[in-house]
Amino acid sequence: MRRRIGPLLAALVLSGCDSTPQPAGPSDASESPNASILPAPLATETPDLADSGAAAEEAGSRGTPSETTQTPGRPVADASAQLPPPESMAPATPLPAEAVSYGKDLSGVTLDAALRWRDVPAPPRAPEVSADGLREAQKLTALTLKIDLAETGRMRAELTGNGFPLPSHSELRARTDRYGNLLLWPGGGSYRVIPPGALRTLLGERRVDAMPLSPGTVRAQGEGRRLGFGVRKLEITSSVATLRLELGRVPESGEGGALLCRALVELGGVDPRTPACQPGEVPLAASYSWQEGGGITFEVSAVGKRTDLVASALLVPGPGVAHLPAGLPGVPHGIFLPREALAALRTAPLAVPTSRDASVPTEGFVAVNHSDRAMVLVLDGIPAVLVPPFGEEYVVGPQRGRYLAQWRSFLGEKVAPPHPIDMPARLVHGGAPDAGAPDGG
Repeated sequence: MRRRIGPLLAALVLSGCDSTPQPAGPSDASESPNASILPAPLATETPDLADSGAAAEEAGSRGTPSETTQTPGRPVADASAQLPPPESMAPATPLPAEAVSYGKDLSGVTLDAALRWRDVPAPPRAPEVSADGLREAQKLTALTLKIDLAETGRMRAELTGNGFPLPSHSELRARTDRYGNLLLWPGGGSYRVIPPGALRTLLGERRVDAMPLSPGTVRAQGEGRRLGFGVRKLEITSSVATLRLELGRVPESGEGGALLCRALVELGGVDPRTPACQPGEVPLAASYSWQEGGGITFEVSAVGKRTDLVASALLVPGPGVAHLPAGLPGVPHGIFLPREALAALRTAPLAVPTSRDASVPTEGFVAVNHSDRAMVLVLDGIPAVLVPPFGEEYVVGPQRGRYLAQWRSFLGEKVAPPHPIDMPARLVHGGAPDAGAPDGG
């Protein structure tokens, strides 16, 4: 009996002497739904991008959403198996540069995508309207993007058209362990942090102002197919918009697909922590109907599976890239097309009555915005110039003649009826237009 009891007593004594506290597991169950819009402390070290594949694979097998809410059509991940939730990027704090083994390629997918406006007026039918000039202008100002999604959890979205409020070849980049995005200047020499909640004001208003986010109400809308992929359809409603998503099952996208989903739901006022965004799924279509009216559509036209994504082109951020706490890359005077492209909208000038108003220029047009929102002036369905709130811009190029003008916000919340105007012109939006000046809405 002594031989049996002795070791047992010794074990009990030793276990009673161990008073080391055990660390608590990560949990965000008590956090506010808007917690992700507040900056969180950043890590002082970042994982090597080229070596993060194993971590991403482990995360994908666990299910990484930091919420335990049931996603329609998806099982709830075991909370005890979750990784620590991502932190929010802080606007004034630079991120440590990521290291990478240069020359190493990553697997993932590349998307050809575009934003599409609604209620765009067709050009007038007249002999002097140039079909070739309109096609070229439409091509130049298309709202196209080239998006790389790495399975290791990196996203790079390059703006490739000239119709955005940001210059062509600007980039948005994101990574799995951070909420928010980086905006890279064309050429990649500088970046600015776009915190969660600020993506909509960046694209819609050319300012970085984090707006409140909400979990949104998620409803399953069945399944279907798009571009040859099976898709899961969701409808997510927030105080900002009703968003209809089609999430394609593309396993090669890994964690990168969830990053694109995060950005798209955030644009609709939904917290990017939503469990609607899952690894291995890529948003192939997103349709926004804004609560204040109007809407816009995101659509993928091609998906290419890749094994040769260059790791150094996906760093968030890369070494030597300067952090800027303020400012944005600019489109010169907000004008989307060169003078020659605007002139090519007509085959020849048309004789029109000369205005006696001294505020009307002798050529081109002056666009005046009396509202508190940045607005785009559209000519014949082509974005011509972005005018800041309570600002004006002078644009030369269009030949004399009759055009169809329309004022609209970039994301389509405000779309005014189109009006025929005679060029040269002074076009006024909002407030009290000058006497005798055409009011564009």
